[in-house]
Amino acid sequence: MTSRVGSQWRSGAFITAEAIGQAIVEGEFSEGERLPLEAELASRFAVSRNTLREAMKLLAAKSMVAIAPRRGTVVLPRAEWNVLDPDVIDWFGALFRADSAFMEELVQTRQTIEPAAAFEAARSAAPSQVEAIAAAYRDMEEQRGSGSTAEQVRVDVAFHLSVADAANNRFIQSIIRSIIHAVRANFEALIEQPGNFEGNLKNHRLVYEAIAAHDPDQARFAMERLLEQSLSDTKELFGSTRTDNRH
Repeated sequence: MTSRVGSQWRSGAFITAEAIGQAIVEGEFSEGERLPLEAELASRFAVSRNTLREAMKLLAAKSMVAIAPRRGTVVLPRAEWNVLDPDVIDWFGALFRADSAFMEELVQTRQTIEPAAAFEAARSAAPSQVEAIAAAYRDMEEQRGSGSTAEQVRVDVAFHLSVADAANNRFIQSIIRSIIHAVRANFEALIEQPGNFEGNLKNHRLVYEAIAAHDPDQARFAMERLLEQSLSDTKELFGSTRTDNRH
């Protein structure tokens, strides 16, 4: 049984990890840099050393830092961070939202994973799962023209998660859920643009209809079309900063 004191202590560790994580994200502590000594950090964040140590374990579990005996705690390269960890995404906050390259990479990752999910959903979805996709699409239709941005984001996200669930693959489900959490800011920014939500409803309907017809190839194609539009809208809204380094 978890005690109240224990719960508060873990909460303090998380809050401390959040503060240090945000400082790392914002560049206060650079990649490869050794963090200040334990006593200095504990004083700065007004926490006990035990709380600080637990906070560092949380950051290490997210591959943001490495803790080495006699070397202290070192900030790991960004390429090693678990950027799909919900906490890391939240710590990035506005930086993620302002990073057009990050947004573009997320949509491109969706282009790799979600068409496969649609294919598998069309191949293996149970009737109840097809109905869940249908219900999610109906909810989207109900938000046409009159829904708030928050509600339109909610129903759009629900549609994509229902397709992921219908794929009946735990790995696909987990990956898509992480990506969707990361890309919510992209959903919000795109849906805020006049006509975007309504304009993409047809693509969602085609995905649903192909899955309901148990046509895997058509479901994959429809999801590819949907995400091509999403990538195009993302580039238009945020601007494309990525370059093709292939030879």
